[in-house]
Amino acid sequence: MTPSETIAAIDVGNSAIKVALAKVSELITATNDFSADDGPVRSQSFPLDQPNWDQQICRWVQQHAGQATVSWWVSTVNHAASRPLKDAVLGVSDSAPQSSRVGQDAWHHLTFEDVPLRIQVDAPEKVGIDRLLSAYAASTRFATPLVVVDAGSAVTVDCVRLDSDARPVFVGGAILPGIRLQHAALATGTEGLQQATDGIDPAKVAAMMPATNTQQAIRLGVLAAVVGGVERLAQEYARADDHDAEATCPKDTSAKRLPIVLCGGDAATLSPYLRAPHQQVPNLVCLGIFDLAIQQCQIAPSGLK
Repeated sequence: MTPSETIAAIDVGNSAIKVALAKVSELITATNDFSADDGPVRSQSFPLDQPNWDQQICRWVQQHAGQATVSWWVSTVNHAASRPLKDAVLGVSDSAPQSSRVGQDAWHHLTFEDVPLRIQVDAPEKVGIDRLLSAYAASTRFATPLVVVDAGSAVTVDCVRLDSDARPVFVGGAILPGIRLQHAALATGTEGLQQATDGIDPAKVAAMMPATNTQQAIRLGVLAAVVGGVERLAQEYARADDHDAEATCPKDTSAKRLPIVLCGGDAATLSPYLRAPHQQVPNLVCLGIFDLAIQQCQIAPSGLK
């Protein structure tokens, strides 16, 4: 990879694929706030329930990359989707002009070993790569310790702490069903609520007040479960971190809560109802991928394969 290349950062989830595109040279000269409206990154989400989504992604990348060489960096928790996307990428390149073809070496499937973050869990190779990339991206932008919440099909609530050398460490977290999964569970598991859940848009929520009909009650219950779970876990992580801080420095008990970094497709839905201070950052996984690309170019400015 060289500074003249374009990076396609791909976040393959269970319900959608997020794609972010940027030139390496622009990333190197930009600040960490790649998600700003006037930043160097273009991004688009492609739902997996749409027809020909793989071809749509290829066309979108080609449209915005032009004649630039594209390097595809892929984070996936859904191999059933990432495999046909890889086939589509290589297939498009076979029919493209020689000057713009994508070789096999331009497809980078990221693993935990690619993330420059200490991982303190039982089996690092089994942790979702999206969780690690989000934690890494958050740790480069915000003060650590912190909590990273990715609100997608599942909601992950992870904790990043500091080791004895003040380096960020991913120490794991929790996984709970997301808004749409909880709606689906009510619809399929409770006969009396099947009709009530028909036509509900889980993203459209009401205020935290007693509901006056079944549909509102379902929305309120699901929202409260997710928001309450996130806030309770963040509180418990903070208490554990306070305990560790007090053990090493008994006079320092100032840390009462950890900052929360919120991302994912349902982040905008949850954000208004989270009472804990938090920062919403779109496409955090893709930002982590861009961070890796920048680091690689800085290590080897002339290019590194």
